[in-house]
Amino acid sequence: RAPATSRSTSMMAARRRITTLLALCAACVGVSATSHRPPPARTAPHGVHPLATTGRRALLSSALIWAAIPSAARADFTSREDAAIELIRSSSTSSELARGLNELGSLAEEYGGLGKTTENVVEQLRMLRQSQLFDPEVEVAYRDAMREIDPFRVVAVKPAVQFSVFAYAPLYIVLLVVQQLLPKFFFPAYLAGAALAFVPIIIAISNS
Repeated sequence: RAPATSRSTSMMAARRRITTLLALCAACVGVSATSHRPPPARTAPHGVHPLATTGRRALLSSALIWAAIPSAARADFTSREDAAIELIRSSSTSSELARGLNELGSLAEEYGGLGKTTENVVEQLRMLRQSQLFDPEVEVAYRDAMREIDPFRVVAVKPAVQFSVFAYAPLYIVLLVVQQLLPKFFFPAYLAGAALAFVPIIIAISNS
């Protein structure tokens, strides 16, 4: 009986060691998980949507960035733009007109465009193409200035794009009717519709 009793005692001791070891492992895992737990997410105040809070931060950042631009630089931009436009308006020779266009183009290159006055300035510059002073020298200066002021011809193409957008639905309906009733004429009608939608944009780009 003594050997059986000692064997039982040793088995119980081994079970205690295993239980203690498992308890220690569980405690370590719990501590590790608690230490690596991500911080609680910041929630917006009650009744305020999180996107609204983000939008307000973005607006505040934009306002701070604009406020950080020295007022002297903004005043310098405005005065130089007004001087260049006045020189273009009052030009009596092609050389003066080309110089005004070069100054306006240099200003746009320096500041990355003309900002809010872009559309108004582009409309005024496009009228110069009908001027008697529009010679090859002025044309080169005009192209260079327009490349800096409106490089993608957004102002010139805007009316044509708007027309194409509004004309898309009627053209689509007409093409469906032709396809169902006059299938032989669908391809010519399709070409005519594409020309009606895209030719104005091409013409606007070429005339800019």
